Amino acid sequence: MKKITTGIDIVNIDRMRKTLFKNADRFLERIFTEDEINYISTTGKSPETIAGMFAAKEAISKVLGTGIGAIGWRDIEIRHNQMGKPYVKIFGKLEERMSQLIIHGIEISISHERDIALAFALGYGNREENENIRIDGPMKRLLPRRPKEGHKGNFGRLALIGGSSGMTGAPYLSSMAALRTGAGLVYTLVPKALELTMSIKLTEAIIRSVEDGGRGHLTRESLPQILGNLDKIDVVAIGPGMGTHEDSCYILEQLVKNYRGPMVIDADGINCLAHNPNILSHKNRIVITPHVGEMSRLLKKEIAHIEENRIYYSNYLSNKYNIVVVLKGHRTVVSYPGEETYINESGNVGMATAGSGDVLTGMVASFLAQGLGLFDASKLAVYCHGVAGDMARADRGEHGLIASDIMENIPGAIRRIQLQR
Repeated sequence: MKKITTGIDIVNIDRMRKTLFKNADRFLERIFTEDEINYISTTGKSPETIAGMFAAKEAISKVLGTGIGAIGWRDIEIRHNQMGKPYVKIFGKLEERMSQLIIHGIEISISHERDIALAFALGYGNREENENIRIDGPMKRLLPRRPKEGHKGNFGRLALIGGSSGMTGAPYLSSMAALRTGAGLVYTLVPKALELTMSIKLTEAIIRSVEDGGRGHLTRESLPQILGNLDKIDVVAIGPGMGTHEDSCYILEQLVKNYRGPMVIDADGINCLAHNPNILSHKNRIVITPHVGEMSRLLKKEIAHIEENRIYYSNYLSNKYNIVVVLKGHRTVVSYPGEETYINESGNVGMATAGSGDVLTGMVASFLAQGLGLFDASKLAVYCHGVAGDMARADRGEHGLIASDIMENIPGAIRRIQLQR
């Protein structure tokens, strides 16, 4: 259900004319930004124009439920497009207030009638999102800082390895989620048979195809090219859509042994690990993100037994191999030796949909690429993933929610956490 809030204000133009007569420059500098004053000057400092813009600012403050005072006059800027239609630019405290109220945008209309200038403002957002989503303040401290002078090279280079014939969606979702979470550069490494499809689907990622012998999945012949593409890569994520062919599992084992940076292993990567979990002993900078089915195969335990003992088995596997374990599901568990186990409270049952885990893989890898430690990156990704899912539910409902809805809401989820008081 959409949320709409309105504000209206009326200004007597003759009274504005008298105010301007007393000290126009001082009044304009107190109320309007430099760009607004420049626009007003093109109208010959028309009292009608000034009164209309003044009324618009008052109307917008009423949309926010504050009135002028809690927000400043110059936090609101009334601009005009080439056709003269007014629109709003916001600054400072107003941005924070809009985020708290989940107002996605404000539209305005200004009219004049004899000695009256009237402005009407409409704010629109989503009611359920505003009422039901609770933000965990401490998560704000984990968000990576982005310096104003930063460039894409500052925000991490990430390689996503996966995909096979019929399974292009998984690497697509992981790659896009990594970008939406803030990674500077994402390289998507896929079998050669998938190159054209992935190049069309992924316009923001860099596609690197590797030899597949015409089989449509990773082969032993793929390994030299894969390793050759990892020279300047900060983080590797592997598994989404990869398949569990013998050669795919060989690729995974060789990467664990030879790649020195942190790795995220998900989906078919975990299914490959199930054949020989001791591969994990070769490296401790690893995050694995199993659901209970994958955890069952990895530990050779019944699904129901793991479900009843989620925290225990997450901690057990984490301590055994000195890795981060993200056991997905209702109240996802994040475990790492020497750290307090994190139990996530965000998210909803609508996120139990194909591709949701692929989105999470990209998010964990992205936060790692941006410089967070293994445990913090995993906690923050799990939490943001859940908030994005809650925002998607508010807009789509639980039954129709799909993984790309979660992915599209990642920036909004991060922004909500940033603006948390």
